[in-house]
Amino acid sequence: MRNHQIMRKNLWRFFTSSFCGHNVLDVLWTAWCLHFGTNLVRLNNTNESLLVLYAITQAVTSIIIVVLAYFTYLFFDSIKLFYIEPVVGLAPVNAAVMVLMKQFLPDTIVIGTPFGRIKYAHLPFLAICISFILAVTKFIYFLSFLQIAIGVQVSWTYLRFYKPHETDEIYGDGSDHFTWASLFPSRSQLFFTLIGKVCFRTLAKLGVCKRQVRHVDFNSLQSVNVEINLAAVEKSAKEDEKKRQKALKELNERLNKTRSSQAASYGNWDDEDEPNVVVTSPSVVETSNVHSPLPVVFQETENKESMA
Repeated sequence: MRNHQIMRKNLWRFFTSSFCGHNVLDVLWTAWCLHFGTNLVRLNNTNESLLVLYAITQAVTSIIIVVLAYFTYLFFDSIKLFYIEPVVGLAPVNAAVMVLMKQFLPDTIVIGTPFGRIKYAHLPFLAICISFILAVTKFIYFLSFLQIAIGVQVSWTYLRFYKPHETDEIYGDGSDHFTWASLFPSRSQLFFTLIGKVCFRTLAKLGVCKRQVRHVDFNSLQSVNVEINLAAVEKSAKEDEKKRQKALKELNERLNKTRSSQAASYGNWDDEDEPNVVVTSPSVVETSNVHSPLPVVFQETENKESMA
């Protein structure tokens, strides 16, 4: 599909161009990347939601490219994008898969390099940079670079603001690791954060994006937490006390058995010289020293007999 063909109302090319490529290897490589990426993100998404995302990304990206090519021809008299370069392949869908990987597996390491570790969170920006270098060096068409760059932006916008949740009445993903600035390297995120805030406020005033407002009943949450915490602490204290008493009892029984065996081996006269050992547990625990360990107290008593 070329952009001027859409202006002739050949709308069916929107659907057929997605399943075409520049050559057979290009089509096979695109299909394998799409299959591999979909299997990774399927655990966190349903098949219906993935198909909706892919369709929106592919369609919106193609429309934006057609409009952009038309304006470049109209204002700059450039026929390259409008007449020459074809719009084919599933590059926007692959860009959407990489954005999903960033959302679902942001800290997972893909490969380690001498310059650092590459994570799934870095894939969208790396895809844009690599495709730009290949487009400048004439290895791929410049429209392929536009497909990837616009596909990343369109898919992120849908996932950030418009994707519905199955259980809640909210839309999008408002987590901090999925901001627009996080698509770029960490050292430049401060600069892109400022740009993102300005763009978001402008779009919010125009009604394109809406601010997420969530209502939380703190009173109910606090009451539930207090009851659960008190019950857990009480139960834990009782179990610890039972275990401690049981351990002390077993230790006393072992000591008594040891004393009995020694008395049987060396005779009764040896018992008069060695002290009896009894293990006791402190009955009162001071509240001011709750966190200090409870030592086992050994009380030794010596039996003294008068010698005639």
